[in-house]
Order: sequence, then structure tokens, then C-alpha cells
Amino acid sequence: MDLVPNQYAGNFAPLSPEELTSLPHDSAAPKLLASIWALGLVATLFLSLRIYCRLIKTRRLWWDDAILIASWVCIMVESSVLTYTTTLGYGKHIWDFEIDKLPALLLPTSIAGTLTVTAAAWSKTSFGITLLHITSGWYNKMTWFCIISMNLIMAVAAVMFWISCKPVEKTWNSSIEGTCWEPHVTVNYHLFAGGYLALMDFTFAALPWKFLWSLQMRRKEKLGAMLAMSMGIFAGATAVAKTTKIPRMLSADIADGIPLWIWGNAEVCASIIAASIPMLRVLVRDVRMSGNYQSSSDLYNKKKVSHSGKSVTITGSSQRPDNSDQEFQKTGDDCSDRGVLSRKRGNPQAMPGLCR
Repeated sequence: MDLVPNQYAGNFAPLSPEELTSLPHDSAAPKLLASIWALGLVATLFLSLRIYCRLIKTRRLWWDDAILIASWVCIMVESSVLTYTTTLGYGKHIWDFEIDKLPALLLPTSIAGTLTVTAAAWSKTSFGITLLHITSGWYNKMTWFCIISMNLIMAVAAVMFWISCKPVEKTWNSSIEGTCWEPHVTVNYHLFAGGYLALMDFTFAALPWKFLWSLQMRRKEKLGAMLAMSMGIFAGATAVAKTTKIPRMLSADIADGIPLWIWGNAEVCASIIAASIPMLRVLVRDVRMSGNYQSSSDLYNKKKVSHSGKSVTITGSSQRPDNSDQEFQKTGDDCSDRGVLSRKRGNPQAMPGLCR
């Protein structure tokens, strides 16, 4: 007779063949693998473009880049660990899972959980450090508070996987003698930590608005810069969705935890993408301006062609791009991009607030 865990009794209750037949027997492993690796691929693309733009403009990487790369490494390793767990049967419902493999499964999932929490904290920290270089005054103080408090809270969440039982081996092997916290203690703290991370995403998205609005830029470009710096709203939305899945950690069916992993990866990848988009504005702007300059040059040059012995002039505008466009290239949007891409505190041009 097969066994199924009874979450109310805290043990395994016998399951009749009829009851077993009536239960679902699908596996969530393909969904998990497709989701985490697709998200990882998109995040890798955006991060690569960010690094490309930074190297093109400044010839070097800075702390926010290094921390974001470290976050990406964590989420890639976590995805690899989760891929390994599917070879152990993770994704199957508990009544289809070989119970003797449970200790071998719980250890890598604990490692993956630590990596996910770390990646989430670091991806948001990277964006916070970027904000420190384009804001001043109380904006900086608020950003520092968010960075420090967020990392302290998430550090506790990361180690809770390893301190909840004594000895630590009991975390993944319940047959070992020892004691553990009540499961709801860990779950409740992760609910708090997940909600705080979502709040940080929304806070980081809102902080640049008032500061950037005070800059002397074209309104269109100003709004573009503000929107680019506010992509963290989407990361916040995924953080909220992930937090709603945290109570599934108490489920007796291990397959119920799959959505939590998917949304956890989505949160980290969305944060990496949101932190990369402000840098990509430089690439988009340069491509657009290159196209505009080429069009202006074509109109500026007059060409004469011979047709049936007659001289025909292809005419067009004889004016170069107007002064306002040239001035914008010197100040406007380029000013905000220097603030994001430059890290030379002693250079007034590196501070968008001084570009007037």
C-alpha cells in the first residue's frame, strides 16, 4: 500500500489503490526547467548588453556591475541545482516520489533557497548603488537605509535554512536525533522578508522621479530617463507574486513548491533586467542619433547626376541639424546617461544635478 504525507498528523498515512488512482500523477519538472532557464536567458542577454554599454562608455566596470554579476552567478548556479533536483524526482507529487530519496533532495533545495535569497538581495543592492551616483541629499540617505536594512533582513532569511535545526543535518534528514523550529516560524519570517523586498523595489523605482524631474532636459527625454529608472516596478510585482507563494513551504506535497521557485527566479531576473535597462538607453540613443545624423548628412550633401546629356540636381535641405539638437547632445539626455555610467565623483559632468 502506498503512503501519502498527512500534513495534519505530521506523518505518512496509508493510501488505498483507489485513492491513489484518483490523485494527479503529473510532474511539474518540465514547467520548472522551462521557466527558470528561459528567465535566465533573458536576464543574461540584458546583463551582457549592460556590460557592453558600460565598457564602451567608461572602459571599466564598477561596484554595481560586480554585484549584479554576482547576483546573476547565484541565480545561474541555483538554476543548475534545481535542474539536478529534477533528476532525483523533484516535480513529482509526494505520492509518486521515492521517499528514501527525500534527504538527498532536501539538501540541494536548501542550497538553492540560500542562493535565491542572496541573488534577490544583491540584484536590488546593485540598483541601489547606481542610485547613489545619480542622486544627492536625502535621496542618498534614504537609498543607504534601504540597501543596509534590506541586506540585513535577507542575510537572516538566507541562513534560516541552516539554523532552524540542531544539529544542522536534521534540516534535510529527519531521521537524525535533534530539534527543529516550528515550520511556521521560518515561513512567517520569509513572508516578512519577501514583502520587504517588494517594498524596496517600489521605493527604488520611485526615488529617482523627483530628482530627475528637476534636471534641465527635454521633457520627452526626461520622461524616458525616469521610466528607465523605474523598471523596478515590474520586479516589485514579481516579488509580490512570489511572496504569495511562500505559504506553500508548509505543504505536505513537495510539488506545491514549484511555483515558489519559478516566481523566485522571476523576481531575480526581473531585478537584473530592471537594473540593466538604464544602461541600455545609451545604446538605443546612440543608434537613434547615428541614424538621425546620417539622414541629415544625406540631405545636406547635393549630388549632380547626368541624364540624357542634362545636368540634374538632387536637392534637399541645406541645413545641418539645428542648434537645439546639438545643444541637446551636449547637455540633455547625455547628461543623465553620464550620471548613470560615470563614477568620477570629482567630475562635475558626472553628476546630472550639475548639468544645467
